[in-house]
Amino acid sequence: MRTFIEKKQMSQFPFQGLEDKEISSFTCSVQDESVKQHLNKLKVSNRNFIKEIAVLKSENSKLDTVVKDNVILRNNLDKVNLERLEHGRIIQKIEHELAEHASRTENFEKEIVRLKEENLNLTNARQRLTMEFKNTDMHYNRILNDMEDEIQRLREENVNSRHEIQHLDIKHSNRGVRSTLAICSRGNSQQHHRRGGGYPRR
Repeated sequence: MRTFIEKKQMSQFPFQGLEDKEISSFTCSVQDESVKQHLNKLKVSNRNFIKEIAVLKSENSKLDTVVKDNVILRNNLDKVNLERLEHGRIIQKIEHELAEHASRTENFEKEIVRLKEENLNLTNARQRLTMEFKNTDMHYNRILNDMEDEIQRLREENVNSRHEIQHLDIKHSNRGVRSTLAICSRGNSQQHHRRGGGYPRR
């Protein structure tokens, strides 16, 4: 027991690790009253220390649970960070695609404006050509009408010319017959004159 006291003199809780029966038997063996009081105080302190140890063990158990939870949370945090990085890359990719899409949209809008301008120019050209075609068609129709009128006039003149030619042919034929008759008549009169009392014979 003396060895025990010597080993526990420097300890704050000299009865740490001893059972209550051992402490009681040790206390009863001490005759000095002051020492007994001191031992009783130490006994109370030892019990409080045991209670604190139990509390600390409970807290340590809770701490282990907290540490485990912390490890799980850290792992989850790492996963979240990885997912966040992946989401960041996806967001950058989407932003890049959106920028390209915006650029393509801007180009499409410019192309639409250009096509609208070309369509307007084509519409104006179509209207202009339509008016020119109508004017040209009217002009050609007038020319065709004039040509038809001229053809009709020439036909009428041709008919009149034929009538005149026929009339002239008939008139010329009548003159030829008259001339022939006159010639024949003169020839007959000369012959009759020769036969009747013409020139004397030699």
